[in-house]
Amino acid sequence: MSKRVLITGSSRGIGASIARRLADEYEVVLHARSKSDELLKMASELGAKFMTFDVANTAVAKEAIEADMEANGVYYGIILNAGITRDNTFVGLSDDEWFDVIDVNLNGFYNVLRPALMPMIRARKPARIVTLS
Repeated sequence: MSKRVLITGSSRGIGASIARRLADEYEVVLHARSKSDELLKMASELGAKFMTFDVANTAVAKEAIEADMEANGVYYGIILNAGITRDNTFVGLSDDEWFDVIDVNLNGFYNVLRPALMPMIRARKPARIVTLS
């Protein structure tokens, strides 16, 4: 069984670069909030599977992670790269902008890692978790 690595926010930017680098050695599982031409193209280029879900949605993230692990096995690694910015001064941020950033950048970490962590521990194999901020 190959080592599976989930990379959140991997349809472009840093996440896409990480996915391209790891694809030679690992079974990369791409992730994006929604399906896009970029995601489909990368999945095709790398021969990778992909998942689409909003990391800010606890129930949806849990369901997606659990379903993927049930169908394909526990992750060897998770790279938590999904994130958004709302470029503005702190005092200029609206409440909605602030909570969007917190929901994706902080709660998204929790929402993805929580359903995956215990199965990774129970597998009793080396595993890796990397967070980017």
